[in-house]
Amino acid sequence: MQLIGLSVTNFRSLAHVRDIPIRKQTILTGHNDCGKTATLDALAFLLGERDIKESDISHFAIGEAERSALPVLGDDEQPRAVVVEGKFEISAAETELLNASSPVRIRRRFAEGEGVHLEWEGRVPQSSELRDLHALKVLELRQLASNLGLTLSSGQPNVRASWLEVLEAHATTGPQVTDWVAAPAELKDALPQLLYFKGDSAESPEAVVRSILTAKLREYTLDETTRQKITDLEEEFSDQLKEDADQLRKLVKERCAFDEFTLEPQIQFKPSVSNVSLAASARGQHPVPLSAAGAGRSRRITLALWEASQQLLSETTENSAGGGVIIVYDEPDTHLDYDHQRRVMEMIKASARGTHSTVVVATHSLNLIDGVDIQDIVHLNSRDGRAYIQSLGGDDTDVETRRFLSNMATSLGFRNSVLLHEKCFIAVEGATEYAALPALFKLAFGYPIQSAGIALWSCGGNDGALNFAKFLKEHHRTVKFLVDADSLRDKNKEFNLDRLKRQGFTEGDCLFIGAPNELEDVFGNDQWADTMNALWPRDDELQWKAEEVSALRTEGKFSKNLHTLVYKHSSQAPRSKEDMVVALTHRLRVPSDVPASLVSTFETAMKIATTAGQGYWSEDD
Repeated sequence: MQLIGLSVTNFRSLAHVRDIPIRKQTILTGHNDCGKTATLDALAFLLGERDIKESDISHFAIGEAERSALPVLGDDEQPRAVVVEGKFEISAAETELLNASSPVRIRRRFAEGEGVHLEWEGRVPQSSELRDLHALKVLELRQLASNLGLTLSSGQPNVRASWLEVLEAHATTGPQVTDWVAAPAELKDALPQLLYFKGDSAESPEAVVRSILTAKLREYTLDETTRQKITDLEEEFSDQLKEDADQLRKLVKERCAFDEFTLEPQIQFKPSVSNVSLAASARGQHPVPLSAAGAGRSRRITLALWEASQQLLSETTENSAGGGVIIVYDEPDTHLDYDHQRRVMEMIKASARGTHSTVVVATHSLNLIDGVDIQDIVHLNSRDGRAYIQSLGGDDTDVETRRFLSNMATSLGFRNSVLLHEKCFIAVEGATEYAALPALFKLAFGYPIQSAGIALWSCGGNDGALNFAKFLKEHHRTVKFLVDADSLRDKNKEFNLDRLKRQGFTEGDCLFIGAPNELEDVFGNDQWADTMNALWPRDDELQWKAEEVSALRTEGKFSKNLHTLVYKHSSQAPRSKEDMVVALTHRLRVPSDVPASLVSTFETAMKIATTAGQGYWSEDD
């Protein structure tokens, strides 16, 4: 069972936040008090790993949107309530087990005076009195059956299971609707395990070990043989308690003068590692309990435990019969130096690669933010104390991507250029390349160029931009130039070799586009003719032909020849040759439309980006 979406109502600042996207690896960013930790704690509540506290209930539980998520009780004054809902993809085995289709919606709801309920949305009887039969006592079941004219054909009238069987069979024969109902026991067992690491627990390795081993212990109990042993124990202890429960029942019935009083204890074992003792010793020293060790040693051990946990958990979650594991990190880089921050990021990535694992991280760290696909980032912000989210989808444009980055950078207090400072800066010659290349990259690979760790910037042919490139290089940043193939030999070009050399760059720092000279050359004759006919039709109403375009490549500069031709024969011609390639780019529809030579250049840039920035592994860290 994999979480793919989260919605929260009335939990702290999350007054009414819908559809927080959860991917295999999700990074929550935003300024302080914007709802990052609240989101993680709400997730823990959904999975049954924490109780609701008074401080968790939102002060915003008064608006119409919030009240729409509350149960309808028929009272004028509804109780305060908290609702956390998850959307889960389920496996084929879980589909069969739960008799449901993927995805399923599950929510945990708290309401004052009612307590906490785990519910799911499914097909249920239209009649509300037939929906939650397992919550009824034997007398209530018998009365309901009598109201419906049902009788027992077999079984004992004082046995709860007998009436349940009759009523459940009857419920399947009536009309069904989709609604929220109490979750069955099978669904509770299928929920993912939660492993919650907090940055402020860095000095408590014991807490980390308990969390890891408890997750493993619960995973082992999902094995069919082990589960049966636990069930047998639960039944055995239930039987042993029957006489004690019956004695209590009779005493209460007698003392309170009831006609009937039922008392049915239910036993459930939930395995947990209650305590763990840790000690460590350096070479030549006696072991020292960690409770008496320094904070530095505890921090190193905690980081090592976090790294070890992803391997330990992945060994069994791959074949687990349960719902997998959700690993949550709240500010994992707190008080860590640069090298250890990068190690944490690698650890998080490794954890997310597990088939049945999902990782959610709340952080301010640029190192962590910078190391993931931009679509994995959820930016939280707040207005008047109410949190809201911003995220990118697969269909968002490059303009939307830049706006998202700008908003995120502003709330974190950083410029866009700094936001991506650990990756590869690639300078392009002008506005044409800056507008066209990101769109071409996304069409070719399906994700924004920023997600590949590449930060484009338009130099505009000025020495100030080259000075900035020199500054970045001197501060150990990776800087490359994406230039037209004729740039180095053309003295009039912005990026000619002499100008680059003056700033400490060489020909090896350049990636080239153009066949043979510039960006316009790489597109096919048919692509140009199609664009010309669609956008710049001839005034004489004749069709542009690919052969006409091909003839322009034989001598002189192709882009100039092309613009001259269009300008001569079409009153709708673009104002400049630079506008032509941008217009053509926007007409491309499928990845194969992107010229192969340009795809190859992009692939080279991505390889550079994978090793960009400073190295962060050391032998003695």
